[in-house]
Amino acid sequence: MIRRQVLRRSGALALLICAGLATTADRALADAPKGRILQVTSAEGKVTLLFSASGLTPADTLDPHSVAVTLDGRALPSSAATVSAGAVTKVRRTAVVAIDTSGSMAGARLAAAKVAASSFLGSLPADVDAGLVTFSSRARVDVAPTADHARVQRAVSGLVATGNTALYDAASLSARTVGKTGARTVLLLSDGKDEGSIASLAAVISSIKASGALLSAVALGAEAGGNAALSQIATASGGSVLKAPDAADLATAFQSAARSIAQELVVTATLPKGLTSTSGTVLVSATAAGARVTDSVFTSLSKVAVAPPARDFGPQPVRHSATSLTSKPVLYGATAALFLGLLMVLALAALSSEQNRTGMPRRLSMYTLTGRAQQAKVREATVLGDSSLARTAVDVAGRVVQQRDIDAGLERRLDAAGVPLRPAEWLLLHVGIAVGVSVLLFLLSGADLLATVIGLVIGFLVPFLYLRIKESRRTNAFLEQLPDTLQLVAGSLSAGYSLPQALDTVVREGSQPISGEFNRALVESRLGVPIDEALDGIAHRMRSNDFGWVVMAIRIQRDVGGNLAEVLTTLAQTLRERDRLRRQARVLSAEGRLSAYILGGLPPLFFLYLMLVRRTYIDPLFHDPIGVVMLTTGGVLIVVGAFWLSKVVKVEV
Repeated sequence: MIRRQVLRRSGALALLICAGLATTADRALADAPKGRILQVTSAEGKVTLLFSASGLTPADTLDPHSVAVTLDGRALPSSAATVSAGAVTKVRRTAVVAIDTSGSMAGARLAAAKVAASSFLGSLPADVDAGLVTFSSRARVDVAPTADHARVQRAVSGLVATGNTALYDAASLSARTVGKTGARTVLLLSDGKDEGSIASLAAVISSIKASGALLSAVALGAEAGGNAALSQIATASGGSVLKAPDAADLATAFQSAARSIAQELVVTATLPKGLTSTSGTVLVSATAAGARVTDSVFTSLSKVAVAPPARDFGPQPVRHSATSLTSKPVLYGATAALFLGLLMVLALAALSSEQNRTGMPRRLSMYTLTGRAQQAKVREATVLGDSSLARTAVDVAGRVVQQRDIDAGLERRLDAAGVPLRPAEWLLLHVGIAVGVSVLLFLLSGADLLATVIGLVIGFLVPFLYLRIKESRRTNAFLEQLPDTLQLVAGSLSAGYSLPQALDTVVREGSQPISGEFNRALVESRLGVPIDEALDGIAHRMRSNDFGWVVMAIRIQRDVGGNLAEVLTTLAQTLRERDRLRRQARVLSAEGRLSAYILGGLPPLFFLYLMLVRRTYIDPLFHDPIGVVMLTTGGVLIVVGAFWLSKVVKVEV
């Protein structure tokens, strides 16, 4: 009997011992330190890492002398030093404390959180910037990261508990507040699940991963310890959840986090000289709490550039000197000399023409009709100025325009566009822009012939495009104002005004461009031109069939009589409906026109860009037979497609 009792007691004691050993093993496993690589950089044949260990007790230390580094399993020479102990490499470190200040934290929990946070701030090294984020119904930054730890402690002392628990918003805000560079740590304290956050859990996890910061969570209370969302947020950043069942355990959890920051190591490893790969897996291991803690990261590598050995291969070829004809300074100087020479030639030509008019014939010519006309022509100012050189240039351009028989058409286009220039002046500006753009690309491209030709083509086409846009806008504005103008003229005629008086009313009360065109017609009529011919000139300049109908109605009324006011009112209504249909057609075809502009303009513009910037990409299109065929086919298809799209989106009203 006694023997059975002894055996029974021995078995129970063995079971208790086994259970205690299992519990101790489980606790040791749960609280075992973990390694973490916080930052990695590679430059000049070295890899620099910031290494830390979490879960350290007051008796545990991270030994710098035990650090070992391997690259894809190959050991590397390395050295390590504690950051706070004065490591050679300077590291920017930031720590943000996020504290739950919801209503459930009121009382002893918030008081314990204040004590734990103050202890954490007091244990931080002086080089660590500290910040404070609080969250209840919403998350906010109380103190941005700063080196003034006392300021953060004062903010902690004034915390008050109220509201809900915006846990997800706090985690996302903390990840943004801690910054984007250096070693960043977030210590998040909460006693419950999320309530009232704007951000979702998936969005928070994504932002935490993207930030690269280490987030460690402290779960206060039994209900917080089972918070799966809190564990997911911490795991997403590579951190862990520290459980504090009671408020008294908070100080231990916060001090453990502070020790992890204080014992961070700067590890420097030297890459092997024969390294050929540009990336690899770097593994760091060290001793903490009598065990090895490790972490690895896949990173890019930067090897030391080895200078080629100096060798003497005999006589070297002669290089171009700074005064070579192909050097850029000489090209720039030659270009400047060319322009100065042209200016001197023009100046000498102007001076010679002035000298030819000196003497007695010039003084007597002012008393003749021809001489007076020439003097008035000489004194007439130009857009380039009233100097003799400017007048000579305009005269030469005027003779060129007249010889080419383009003065009438160019003058009509300038009038229609509302550009106050004469054809000779426009020709000078046009040539100046073409030459200026070509010279600019000549200088920027380093005397490249193709870039110069492209600049000449662009400078030649841009003024034409500008004149066409100005003409189109002025014509559209004229057509938009025409119905209201006809209504105003009809009202004036009904009130007893004559047609010239009604047109004068439009000049005084209307707006450009229609008031200017009507004013020109009135001036021409006062100089002897019939009013219908003067108005027909407006229709010709504006290329407006609608206004041509108005002139036709005026001529019919002058020949056969009738109520012109009623006719103009009917025309105004008709033109107003046509304008409405025209605007509706433009709206419906806007997408097609935009597609035509993009599809037609993007390929040639990108082709020109590559021609100027990276010629080697498109050289096969000119030298390879297949490339020539592709270039020709592409050009034909672009022209055909642009023509087809222009016909599709063009709607006649």
